[in-house]
Amino acid sequence: MSKNKKILIGIFSILPLLLFVVYLVSMVSFLIHFFSQIAVRGKEYDLFYAEFSNMAGMIVTMVLLGLLSLGVMIYFLVHAINNQFLKSDERLVWILVFIFVGMVSFPIYWYMRIWRTPEVLNTT
Repeated sequence: MSKNKKILIGIFSILPLLLFVVYLVSMVSFLIHFFSQIAVRGKEYDLFYAEFSNMAGMIVTMVLLGLLSLGVMIYFLVHAINNQFLKSDERLVWILVFIFVGMVSFPIYWYMRIWRTPEVLNTT
């Protein structure tokens, strides 16, 4: 695998974590804004109609996060299954880590099993 492809996969492995941070920041800012509006306007403040535009950014971020995480997980699962450098027990551990830990494991696997894997020379 070329170095450029390894770097691109590394970027995609970190993106779910970055999108999760963006989602958390947007959620906190939404909640701060929402509760400040309740304090100003009182109990009659309607969440759905007044704050839907602020929620749209969170919804888009969450959809992107879900799709990207699913795509990266599928790629890493296929890579771990087909990786000739992994023993069968280590392969099983990585598959379980991907399924149960999720996006935290993507950059770890990328660094340990993609970035540090030596280049295989094609001698044909």
